[in-house]
Amino acid sequence: MAWWRRKKQQAGRKQPPMSVSVFDPGAVTGSFERPGLMVGGRRLPQITAPSIMDQMAAQTRQGFPAGTGPVHVVTSHSTHAEAGSVVYMGLGGRAAIVVKLTRDQRRNLLDVGEAIEDNGASLYLDAHPGFLRASLALPSMDIDLDTAMLVGLGDVQEFLAAAHATETVELHISHATHDRLLNFTCAAPGLREVLEAGLDLITLPAPADLRGALMAVNDSLNPAAHIPLRVTGRAELAMTLEVDV
Repeated sequence: MAWWRRKKQQAGRKQPPMSVSVFDPGAVTGSFERPGLMVGGRRLPQITAPSIMDQMAAQTRQGFPAGTGPVHVVTSHSTHAEAGSVVYMGLGGRAAIVVKLTRDQRRNLLDVGEAIEDNGASLYLDAHPGFLRASLALPSMDIDLDTAMLVGLGDVQEFLAAAHATETVELHISHATHDRLLNFTCAAPGLREVLEAGLDLITLPAPADLRGALMAVNDSLNPAAHIPLRVTGRAELAMTLEVDV
């Protein structure tokens, strides 16, 4: 991830070089709170853990003097991939599921992209008291990719808000052993209805043992929480976000 700031061009002067820096999420410390986002006309609980966008904005403001003006931050979804995990985020208002498979999950990405283009994928947003169980089922894979999401996390709320607003979800899929990237934009019909039906449950206090709560419901998929993902095109690999400093 990198960002730049360009000063206004003045007559007779050359454009200054761009200023580039590497994003370090560990550089953003301290307590954090911001109001919950609106989803389906409802205000979600307060956000207590910063999203990637929050962290980017905080570090950008640390790196430039106050009054600098707009700073354009460039990033890509694959930058935030975690090996063996599924990351849900709403960077720039784009709901995205970022997957980085390991050899234990699948040997490689051979035929995965073609299978998704032909058959789509399946997302389950299954509401439980205090958390949302998100399950991604990809064609040609023998396992479902399960994630327990807490509504107090900034990335979770940004994903839910963006997905609810657009009923569109991007898939960004990579593999730990090679450099191929699969990036799709998918229609997600029915997502609003599924999400709104579970808001009362997921906004309850989180369970003390989140992993145990997830494992307790991990043996089946709820058909009422099913959202088909149908490929409509290729997702852009990079995006530019503006931070006011």
